[in-house]
Amino acid sequence: MLRASALAFGLALVAAGGSSAEIVARSVQDGMLALGAGGKPFAAYVQGTKIVLSTRTAPGKWRAKTIGSAPAGSQVKAFTVGSRGPVALVQSADGRKILLVRRVPVGWQTIRLTRNLAEGVSLGWPGLALDKKGLPVVAYTRWNAVNSKSRLLLVRIDVRGKLTSKRITYDGFPQSDVPPPAKPIIVGGRIDVIESYGYRGVVGTIEWYPNKRTWTGLFIDAGLGDFPLGPVFALHSRTGRVYAAWTESMLGIGDAPVTLAERGRDSKADFVLDRALATDLALPASGPEVAANEWVDADELDLGGDGQLWAGKVVHDKIGIELDGWIAGFAAAPRGARDLLLGGPAGLRWFRAPRELGTRVNLDAQSDEEGGPVQLSGTVSGVASGRVTIYRERPGSARQAVGKPTLSGGAFTFVDNPSVRPLLYRAVYTDPATGIPYASLLRVPVG
Repeated sequence: MLRASALAFGLALVAAGGSSAEIVARSVQDGMLALGAGGKPFAAYVQGTKIVLSTRTAPGKWRAKTIGSAPAGSQVKAFTVGSRGPVALVQSADGRKILLVRRVPVGWQTIRLTRNLAEGVSLGWPGLALDKKGLPVVAYTRWNAVNSKSRLLLVRIDVRGKLTSKRITYDGFPQSDVPPPAKPIIVGGRIDVIESYGYRGVVGTIEWYPNKRTWTGLFIDAGLGDFPLGPVFALHSRTGRVYAAWTESMLGIGDAPVTLAERGRDSKADFVLDRALATDLALPASGPEVAANEWVDADELDLGGDGQLWAGKVVHDKIGIELDGWIAGFAAAPRGARDLLLGGPAGLRWFRAPRELGTRVNLDAQSDEEGGPVQLSGTVSGVASGRVTIYRERPGSARQAVGKPTLSGGAFTFVDNPSVRPLLYRAVYTDPATGIPYASLLRVPVG
C-alpha cells in the first residue's frame, strides 16, 4: 500500500542535478537499495513484468539485468545482498502472490512462496532476512478480509530451493483491519519476527520469538490508532537491542505518524514524524536513522484531484534532514557514509554522502497583501555560498523553477509574483560534492 498507492497518485517531482548524482534506472519511479561486500550498492525494481537488478560497476555506471518476471504492477517489497548474492521479494499488485528471486551458482532462481489462496485471502507486506549461512528467511501474514483474522508464517529456503514453513500465530490472531506487515530479524542464534497490526481503533507491534516448541509474543508498542501503512522495518544491534520502524494511520486526526521503537531490557517507542510513510531503517554506529516520505495533498490547497507533493526526510534523534525527492532506499555504508536511492518520474538516482546527513534547508514565505508579491527567505545550514533553486509547486502539476538566489553567509532571499494561487514553494540546495538535493517544502500554501 505504501509505495503502490503513493506512486499511483503521481510524484510531482523533477530530478535534481548534481556532480555525483548517478542515474540507476530511467523511467522507473520506485525500487529498493541494498549494499553488498565493501559497501557496493545494488538496486532492485520491477519494470513492466521484468524483475531487474541494477549493479554499480564503476563511478557513474550502472548495469541492469533482468533476473526474473512477475505480474504487471508487482513491486519489490524486500531486498538484501548476502554472501550468496542478491535476494529480492516481489509481491503482486493484488497481494496474493509472493516471489523470491535469488542468485544461484548458475543464473537466477525464482521461487513462489504462496499458492492456492482461498477467496478473500491476501498477504501482508513480507519481510526478508538472511541466516548465518546466507540463506533466505521470509516472514509474512495470510489475512482474511471476511473476518479480519490473520496467520503469521516464517519460511526458510534451503540451498536447493526447498521451503520449510513454520506457523507462528494460531486462531486468527491478531485480527487486523489490513494485512499485517512482518519482518524477520536475526537475534543471536535465533530468528525473531516483528509484526504490526491494527484492529477497531487499537494498534500494536509485537516481537515474536521461539520458545521451546511454540512462539511467545512481546509487545514493543501498543496504543490507539487505525492500522499500519506499508512495511515494518527491524534491525538488531551489536549491543543486543532491537529497533523497529513503521507508519500508523490515524484517520481521525488526519495523521500518519512514523514510530521508532527500541527494545532492550525494556521497550520504548516514540513518534519521529507526524505524517509520513516509512521507507527504510539504517543502524550506523551513531544510532538508528529512519527514512520516510512526507506529503501534501491537493485538498489541503483546496484543489481538485488526488495529486500529492512529496518530501523525503531522514530522521536521527528526532532531527530531520529533508531531501528533494521520494526516498526509495537508505543505508549506512562503510566508514560512516550514507547511501540514498531517490525516486521519481525522472527515474531512480543514487547518491553517497561521506558522513551523516547534516545539511538543513529552511524556507519561509510572507505576503503582505492578497495577490501581492511573495517574500521568500531562508537558510542553508553549514553552507556559506552557492545557489538555491526556488520552485512553485501544486499537487498534480509539474513544478516550475522561478529563481536561483545566491547564498550570502548561508542565507537567501527572493521575491516572486505568482499568477496562479494557491501554491507551495520549495527551496533546493544541491551539494556540489555529493549531488544530494537538500530541500525545504512549505507545508502551508500561499494564497
